[in-house]
Amino acid sequence: MEGCLFVLNKRNRILAAEAMSVHSSLFQCPVCSSMMRVEDLRQLVCLKGHSFDIAKQGYVHFLPRPAPSKYGQALFRSRSILSQSGFFESLDRLITDQILTHIENQSVRLLDMGCGEGSHLARILDMMHTEGCTQAAGVGLDIAKEGVRMAASRQPHLLWCVADLARSPLASNRFDFILNILSPTNYAECHRLLRNNGFLIKVIPDNEHLQELRAAFRSSSEPHSGAKLEARFQDNFELVKSLPLCTRLKLDASLIPHAIAMTPLSWHADTRSIQSLQELSSLELTLNVTILIGRKYRQ
Repeated sequence: MEGCLFVLNKRNRILAAEAMSVHSSLFQCPVCSSMMRVEDLRQLVCLKGHSFDIAKQGYVHFLPRPAPSKYGQALFRSRSILSQSGFFESLDRLITDQILTHIENQSVRLLDMGCGEGSHLARILDMMHTEGCTQAAGVGLDIAKEGVRMAASRQPHLLWCVADLARSPLASNRFDFILNILSPTNYAECHRLLRNNGFLIKVIPDNEHLQELRAAFRSSSEPHSGAKLEARFQDNFELVKSLPLCTRLKLDASLIPHAIAMTPLSWHADTRSIQSLQELSSLELTLNVTILIGRKYRQ
């Protein structure tokens, strides 16, 4: 088994290196901002000699030192399982439809800032490919190493980076779309990375989002005010469209522990509340979000 794993990981690194070679113009050194290239299918190297290894799973770690994160492997595994169950499919479908509405050519460059374990980016690109958009390049970026590692191990042909969202290792004015799904936004960096007339697609939680878990955990943590988040969005981007989405998916007993584990809502929940949920034979869980689509203001 160890030999098989080595072969898989070696292949992942080669696939990732080949993809990074094709799209090397998307990268810039996070230390000196100079251009980068792939050397020996093993590392990204900038013009001034700063180098970053391509991990065997197929991602590049650009942070100068490890970044502490509460988002661990168990959370990302559970989020991936919920995604595979179809919980986020309607959201990914709606985002894909909006991207296809606004693309100008087949060579689309798509960045997911705060990509987690990569399920949104991978599914959206698959849906785009099914609709005939076969030349889209996808980049996933997150500060949480465990999520990016999981994403790369499953989709090594995409470009995965462990990096600071405020100082990304990506070149300016390169991306047609940036996704920012249920995570904080660095608007200045989004402006730098998007080409003129590029689009930021931000997903924000609404009041009923995961309400069943909030009720069970008696959580005092409420979603950030949608009105405030939308107002800040409009301070930075020209709002093109605001799309509400509310769906409920019935989870069977095997999915309930993963619904609990995929969200920080459970971090401060008492053991009895968690156990009561886990003993249910099924659970209806609400996905309630708004998709904000904004165009970059011309500079």
